[in-house]
Amino acid sequence: MKVKGINILMIDDHPMILESYDKVIKEFERRNGMYAFSIEKAHSISQALLALEDYNEKRELHLVLLDIGLPGDDHPLFTTGVELGVAIRKRQPTAKTIVITSYDTYPLIRKVLDMLNPEGILLKGELSPDGLEVALLEVLEDGFYFTKTVRKFLTHAPLKPQVLDHYDKLLLYYLSEGTLTKDLVKHLPLSLRNIERRKNKLRSALQLEQDSSDIQLLKRAKEVGLL
Repeated sequence: MKVKGINILMIDDHPMILESYDKVIKEFERRNGMYAFSIEKAHSISQALLALEDYNEKRELHLVLLDIGLPGDDHPLFTTGVELGVAIRKRQPTAKTIVITSYDTYPLIRKVLDMLNPEGILLKGELSPDGLEVALLEVLEDGFYFTKTVRKFLTHAPLKPQVLDHYDKLLLYYLSEGTLTKDLVKHLPLSLRNIERRKNKLRSALQLEQDSSDIQLLKRAKEVGLL
């Protein structure tokens, strides 16, 4: 059986996370026997771009493991992991991309799908060593792999409520900034009773129980792209 060489660029600003991926991949290589992996690690956008230049000049890049939550203060042109992913797609169009992220809101996942069209999206909170192995094998065999929450988004995308007006959106904004309900009257031309009524309307529109907390309300609003 011919062993296929695979060059991997792993990008995450947490060295311990990359080390854990490295161990999983090497164990996968030992047990699978079909692939020989050459791994390079980058902990920032700048390091990733330097590594990318090396691949452009000397060798082919086959697979990228990309954390989109990279700090954006170390490079003047690319300020997010998503922008870095777009650059990698342009410079290495044949390389496969697996996004591994702790962000689990629908608007961001949708943005990643639209801008990067990755072969895989894995949420860190749902990822296990076995899951990473399965994702690697599926993607290397020209398939796609998404963890549970991402699959749910793909099949049942949250609907953005169409019943909100300007004051509803301002209400959510001020709550997200930490403003207490009793203090919203200082920011909105509404009575406290009207504000409470609007909050109840928002809970209904977002399919929450009427006794749901403001934290739950804001979390759901972020999930559907209202914040």
